[in-house]
Amino acid sequence: MSCLVLFSIIMVFSYVKMGFVFKGVKIEATIAQKSDSSIAMISGNASKAIYLALNGREIFIDKEGNFSESIAMLPGFSVVTLNAKDKFGKTAEKKFEVVYDKENAKAIAFRSVSIIN
Repeated sequence: MSCLVLFSIIMVFSYVKMGFVFKGVKIEATIAQKSDSSIAMISGNASKAIYLALNGREIFIDKEGNFSESIAMLPGFSVVTLNAKDKFGKTAEKKFEVVYDKENAKAIAFRSVSIIN
């Protein structure tokens, strides 16, 4: 009976310590724009990521996973996509669907979708 309890404690401890392997990478991001510009800034954190791409282009992330990148907004509807990958091959994707109204110089993100593989 004591062996079973000890084994259970070891298994729970191992899961807690190795949980990052099972959870994978997570992307948290926001997109913002100044009212007088067509340039938007996307920033956030991709925890545990070793690779991060914005619309297919690799961008810089620091050791903690923080990033900040500017993008030019085109008039009308656009999709901004972030793709991340961790060292175990797990991936995550976050999409922003954005409408940029050139006359009013405003970008409105009306939907954000996250996909974790």
